[in-house]
Amino acid sequence: MTIDLLTLSLMVALVVHVAGVLFIVETMLRKEDRSGRVWALAFLAAMLTTEAYMVWAATEGSWWAVAVGNATFVGGTGLLWLGCRSFNDRTIQRQGAIVALAAAATAVAVALEGDAGGDWAGHWLLFGGNAVFAALGAAEAWRGAMRRNGTAIGLGIVLAIEAVFFGARLVVSVTVGTDSEVFRVWLGSEVSGILTIVLTIVAVVVASVLRAESVRMRGTDDSAVLAIAPDGVLLRSTFLRVLGGRLMRANRREELFGVLAVHIDALPRIATAFGADEAEHVRQTVRAAARRLSPTTAVLGADDDGTLLLAFQPATLAEARQLAARVHRAMLDQLRTAGAQVMPAIGMGVSLTSVVGYDHRAIVASAIAAAQRAIGSDDTSVVLAGEEDVPVGRRRSPHV
Repeated sequence: MTIDLLTLSLMVALVVHVAGVLFIVETMLRKEDRSGRVWALAFLAAMLTTEAYMVWAATEGSWWAVAVGNATFVGGTGLLWLGCRSFNDRTIQRQGAIVALAAAATAVAVALEGDAGGDWAGHWLLFGGNAVFAALGAAEAWRGAMRRNGTAIGLGIVLAIEAVFFGARLVVSVTVGTDSEVFRVWLGSEVSGILTIVLTIVAVVVASVLRAESVRMRGTDDSAVLAIAPDGVLLRSTFLRVLGGRLMRANRREELFGVLAVHIDALPRIATAFGADEAEHVRQTVRAAARRLSPTTAVLGADDDGTLLLAFQPATLAEARQLAARVHRAMLDQLRTAGAQVMPAIGMGVSLTSVVGYDHRAIVASAIAAAQRAIGSDDTSVVLAGEEDVPVGRRRSPHV
């Protein structure tokens, strides 16, 4: 079956426009990070490419449409690469200038040939630019945060296929020419159009999933209002939003990050036996000790049940345990100094990204679960999530 160039251009344009519009609209409606915006520009460039090629297919002598189409094609592939770099938290300013210069050079190459260039005017820059940028994008998808995200494999495969295809087009066009039977049958517009449809669908799905996961890791609460208790401790919603941002940056840089959960046992029973004032006195004393001992760069929050949450960045696992043990001792000392009528059991749970990953809700849940296990243990006051309970310091039993 043979498809004429205009029909093929319309088919490609329909798929690219539907996919591109959906991605761009979603980008405008949601609070996105930089990589999502760069990928949206890439899909916009792809839409302009298909429109320019439709003009060329429908109008004779419109060499300028080939110039626009080739330039936006190369620029769009370069933007896919830049989006991958941005997702990995790498700079894109200088690389963006390189992409812009390559796109401009591609347009100039077509302009220099003018009408005489025909369908494949400036093809060597079109093929070479797309092959290089697609290869760079594929390599970027296999490093940093993208390498640790299974979904990114799909985008890496798409870019790798594009790099191989355009590399083959460049080699064949230079050696035997674009009019050869080999080029027309295996690397011509028909094959390119079908490949573009398939790869566009895969690319927009993968990019959408990556963008959604990036937003989820930052936290999805769009409220600009910070929920903070009078003593400066962040409430759960705000703490999760701040923690999500910290974890996203730590993930991209492959840095260790941790959450320490501090759970005070039997506060309701303390209130029943000694009064609500004494229970509040215990709670506030523990919070004050946590604020005093927390590292300067740490974030202190509170779970809905009153459990304290401390987000911090230890250098090693041993340092995280030492901090938990030090905070635990300081809390007991503070309770004694403050003249508390009861010494409650205080469980300390430590959750590290090296064990549970970088999902903000998962790391908080595992830290709280570890703190509750510490409460139920007679041998340890500090439990590390995902590992066997290791005694770090004896805790006192509640006298209620």
